[in-house]
Amino acid sequence: GKASAAPDRATVVLGVQTRDESAAVAAAENARLMNETIAALLAAGIAESEIQTSGYSLGTEPQDEPVMADETQKAPEFLASNTVTVNMNNTADVGKVLDAAVAAGSNSIQEVSFDLLDPQPQKDLALTRAIEDARRKAEIAARAAGVKLGRVLEISEGYGYVAQASRSAMFDV
Repeated sequence: GKASAAPDRATVVLGVQTRDESAAVAAAENARLMNETIAALLAAGIAESEIQTSGYSLGTEPQDEPVMADETQKAPEFLASNTVTVNMNNTADVGKVLDAAVAAGSNSIQEVSFDLLDPQPQKDLALTRAIEDARRKAEIAARAAGVKLGRVLEISEGYGYVAQASRSAMFDV
């Protein structure tokens, strides 16, 4: 059985990446841009409690090409990366929130996903539809075999979540 519904929850993972030959400069610029990004998220209506730091790193970028014996090695470039996870209960505002974050300096959007705050009604509907479909198939098989259905001896269930390309969530049973 399948049931779908328009999502009512969105999760956005976005961040800022900065590079510099100085680790301190890369980190300071990253902090400045992330502070501006968070201020823009707050101004866009996201509650502070719905914004959580989900990753931070500061390290050197690997050299792209090996250095030949007669060449001088480039100074390492430092990469500072900071990501936040934003939980939203209004999926209609996702575009506005992304625009605000990018305008404020966010240059890394890692994930945008949609879900249901309460998926139980769709799970229950999918289970009902699955059992109705199983009964229909059993009746067809019984008629074809010339026998009658008896009482139900066993029911087992398993759930799977199918993320669709559309803006809906679907549950399979």
